[in-house]
Amino acid sequence: MSLPGRSRVRRPAFYRGAGLLPFLLLAGWIGGCQESDGGSRARAEAEAEALGLPSGALLHRVTLGGRGADEHAVPTLVSASPGDGVEFRTVDHRVHTVEFVGDSLAPAVRTFLESTGQMASPPLVARGTRFVLRLQNAPPGRYFFLSEGHGGTAMGVIEVGTPPDPDSPQVAPS
Repeated sequence: MSLPGRSRVRRPAFYRGAGLLPFLLLAGWIGGCQESDGGSRARAEAEAEALGLPSGALLHRVTLGGRGADEHAVPTLVSASPGDGVEFRTVDHRVHTVEFVGDSLAPAVRTFLESTGQMASPPLVARGTRFVLRLQNAPPGRYFFLSEGHGGTAMGVIEVGTPPDPDSPQVAPS
């Protein structure tokens, strides 16, 4: 609404959004101070420490569930480092088992799993039960596993290797 005889003053376009600029700068600054992964790496390290894994180790998660005759293991590929842990956790009320496929494992990997008593999980009988694979002193390689529950089977692999050396010429710059 304007008064008679007074012309309406229009601000230049750059002034109209001026109140938004400080907000955007502040939000960007705060966002830049947070971890880019939303804190998931810090959580994985804290959970690994709580399980007695070495400092700097991570705890990776594989959820087990299913419907009808279907069985699911998510994710089906986990990349881990020696010393890390892999938690298999049930998300439903079915009985699940995890077993590593002996004839698909390299001899060193099979020997490691057998000597540490980790070739297979006990039956995971209730929602939220878990089996933790500890990779302390684990040899690099592919750890193929099967998850079974109520007639269905899911497959996956845990790839254990050493993290790339950032100074290595084989690492592509980011």
